[in-house]
Amino acid sequence: MTILDARRLGGRTALGVLTLFVTTTMLAGCGTATGKPEAGEFDIRKLSVGTYPTDPIDVRRAYVHSPSSGQDLATGRLGDAVVTGPDVDPSFTHGVLSYGLQISVGLGMVLSKVAEPVAERNNLMFGYAASASTKPLSEVKDPSSFLIFSPFGHRKPDPDSTSFSVTVLQFPDQQRASTAADQMEAADFDVAADQNQRVVLDKQPDAKAHWRPGIPSMGTTIARGQYVVSIFVQQPKPKLAGLMSLTDKVLAAQLPLLDQTPALSAREVLRLDYDPQGMLRRTLHPGSFPYVHAENEITRTPRGFLHNVDDQATWKTLLDANGVDSTATTRNGALLLRARDAQAAAALSAGIAGITTSQTEKSTDVPDTVCSETGKTTKPDRIEQEEAWDRSDRFICTLHYNRYVARVAGTQLADVNQRAAAQYALLANSQYM
Repeated sequence: MTILDARRLGGRTALGVLTLFVTTTMLAGCGTATGKPEAGEFDIRKLSVGTYPTDPIDVRRAYVHSPSSGQDLATGRLGDAVVTGPDVDPSFTHGVLSYGLQISVGLGMVLSKVAEPVAERNNLMFGYAASASTKPLSEVKDPSSFLIFSPFGHRKPDPDSTSFSVTVLQFPDQQRASTAADQMEAADFDVAADQNQRVVLDKQPDAKAHWRPGIPSMGTTIARGQYVVSIFVQQPKPKLAGLMSLTDKVLAAQLPLLDQTPALSAREVLRLDYDPQGMLRRTLHPGSFPYVHAENEITRTPRGFLHNVDDQATWKTLLDANGVDSTATTRNGALLLRARDAQAAAALSAGIAGITTSQTEKSTDVPDTVCSETGKTTKPDRIEQEEAWDRSDRFICTLHYNRYVARVAGTQLADVNQRAAAQYALLANSQYM
């Protein structure tokens, strides 16, 4: 039968005959291959994964939309649009605290007692707050701060440091956002109306700001569409010009990010995609079903990821240099970073290993894996993602596969080795599912 005869048959029959013709012709011109067939890469069937799953979570259980999960996804999305320290100035090297905010969840940590009910009264939908500093904050609690507004989590800032806190809140419409901004500023000002002084910023005259002479801090509130931005800045000395200049810089970095992040309607919040980048399906997930959370099970941009990092300067350099464009964490599972390509992933993994305090003897059979011991008394740094695992975990392993870098942790080396094996196998399996 000629090819023309096959075409005359039409449809799927013609395609099948044509395929048979081409295949037969090819086989007729080939010799017999010798040797033992082997896999093109490491055989993941040899890995000891224990009881940890190696199939993507979406293969095991479907994600179901719900109001609560939608709120968490919306909160994480907003966090991707909140400035980090390096966004404002390279001198802000350290992340301090970050919070996902909803009604009755976290507001009291970043809003004063008089401003919190204003947000609720104007139907706050959700928000996100983050802080940064030129130096790490002391772990020592400040007892007096429990009685006043404390945007740094009731910890004592270094007296020689400069710090800022940004809180972004989304409201149902522009009118309520504008009303909330006015009322929040008025409520804060009236707490000490006889001592506070109003301030007009040079570059953002629409912002409402005030400070108390002799106090090295200043608060500012501004509405931007459906968003309200609240900024608190603190410097070593009570110089108004410096406080105003820093506030202008924070706003200059923050407002464009919000302009690029359209506010969500209630319906859009409900229908947000659980895993838009296909990252969570590639991240080790010991649980049997998806569990959305704004901090511990979500996909984030590099900016959102940096909010959970202490040394933001070092990590931003690593992420930028290797083209990281997406990250993910899963509850009690892993942290996953997606680099530009496989070569960049290898460089990123090596860079992470380079800032690890100690390295254990290699006792895992997982390729391209480095493990470290945090110490019996030394808890993992904030980058170790308390959202992805328990801070008491003693061992952490970093591995890479293709363009992905993953980190897993455990209290026992044998356990963390199984987690690393399962994560590696999952990354391999995810390429074909």
